[in-house]
Parts: sequence; structure tokens; C-alpha cells
Amino acid sequence: MNESSPAGFRERLRLNVAPVVPLTRYLLLTTETHAFCAALAFFALVAFYPVSSMLLAWARYALRFERAHEVVVLALKEYYPEAQDFLLRNLEVSVKLHGDEVFRHAFWILLGAAGVFIPLETAFNRLWGFTVHRPYWRNQLMGLLLTAASSVLAVAFVLLTAGVHAVLAKVALPPLAAEIARSLSLRMTALAFSVTAFALFYRYLPNGRVRTADVVPAAVLAGLAAEAVRLLYVLALPLLDLRRTQGPYFVSISFVLLAYFEAFVLLGGAYIAAGRRAVTGPGPEPASR
Repeated sequence: MNESSPAGFRERLRLNVAPVVPLTRYLLLTTETHAFCAALAFFALVAFYPVSSMLLAWARYALRFERAHEVVVLALKEYYPEAQDFLLRNLEVSVKLHGDEVFRHAFWILLGAAGVFIPLETAFNRLWGFTVHRPYWRNQLMGLLLTAASSVLAVAFVLLTAGVHAVLAKVALPPLAAEIARSLSLRMTALAFSVTAFALFYRYLPNGRVRTADVVPAAVLAGLAAEAVRLLYVLALPLLDLRRTQGPYFVSISFVLLAYFEAFVLLGGAYIAAGRRAVTGPGPEPASR
């Protein structure tokens, strides 16, 4: 079939986008999906503050690159939903007092990762139809490898964005144009980070044969959807009035809710990737996993 023909375009669209009704049913009407997303949101909260502290400490004291520190601060202001100044003040104090306590931060990061990858593998295996789960130690080993890969991606995201900002600082742009350019570069590199991380999760976390060609389009769609969900959530957040209903917990609750909604996006992307596998076939047996 000619891929440039209308029929070819429809076929690519059918392979790249899962049917809306089954996807909606899986995300909204399946009890275990909500259970998986709640677990992912909780463990994301466990690891978030230590990850942020380590990135700030690394940028300020290890790398000694002020642009990298500015990027981490900008990312937290852009992507943390509530009370960003409160969060940043506490992070700066934590970094100043405990920035060299690497092992303490690493413990909470690994604990969060350990909790994330158990329900995530279970959800992925069910979507892909893999009936055998990894033993606990193998799940944790895979989780450790994916956590390390995500950490490398986060560092690359900071360095790349800092490099772009350094270049923009040398260009004579009006203040508003410079601010827009910095924001766009931050969002584009953050999107690239999300897409790459999602693709790694979809490719390597399921306990079976998964093709890269099946997961990349789904990872791109999930990355774009994650950005859209975040923007919609930020717009809707004032309507929730968390300060009144949650009291002193409103800051943490705002983050947990965002992580909860983004977890649906992560599982939705896996649903799409698994649907592509069902249409295109599992592909040849890989030489190694």
C-alpha cells in the first residue's frame, strides 16, 4: 500500500491512535487503572523532593554552572503546580544544609523508584498480554537501570536547556522575546525528556517482546498529552481551592493530583503501544533483552 495515498494515511492513523472508546473505558472505568495511578502518584511524591534537591545541589556545587541552576529553578516554577516560591525556598535551605548527603537523597529516590516500577510493570504486562511477571529482584534491577537512565536524561535536559539559554543570553533580543524564547526552549527540551523516558519505560519494562517501532509513536503522543494535561490542570487548579479544603497539605496535594492525572497519560500511552503491537504483530524474537 502506498503510504502517501489516502488509504495509507488512514492506515498509519489507525496504527498510531488507539480507538477512543476502548481507551477511555480502560482509563476511566477500569478499577485497577485508578489503583495503579494512585500508587504511581504516591511514590512520585516520595521521590520528588530528593530528586529536586539533588539536581539543585549538582548544578550549584558539583557542576558550578549558574545557567544549569537557573534551569532547574525555572523547571520547578514551570512544572510544579502550586506554591513554587515556598518550594524553592525550602529546597535552597535543604541544599545548603544537606546538599552533600548524597546517600540520604539516593535512598528516597530509589524507594520511590522501587514503588513505581512494581505497579507499572504489572500494568504494562496486562496491557501487552504478558502473563508472567518478573521476580521482585529482577523488577527492582530493571527499575534501578531505568532510574539511572532517567537520571542521565534529567542531567542532559538541564545541560541542553542551560546551553540554549546561554546562547540566547548572547543574542540581542528584547526582554519579552528573550523570556518567550527561554520558556519555549525549556518546554521543548522537557517534552523531549518526557518522550524519551516514556519510550524507555514502554520498551524495557514489560516482561516480554516489545518493538521500538511500536512504542515510539505512543511515547510521542503520551509526551504531548502529558504537557496538555499539565496546562489544563494548572488552569483548573484555582477552581479546586485546595488552600481552603486541604489546609497545610495543599502544596503536596496539588502535586499528588497532578502526578495522578499524568499517570493516566503514561498508562494511556502504553495502551496505544500495546494496541499497535496487536495490529502489527509482535515482531521477530530479539537476540537479547
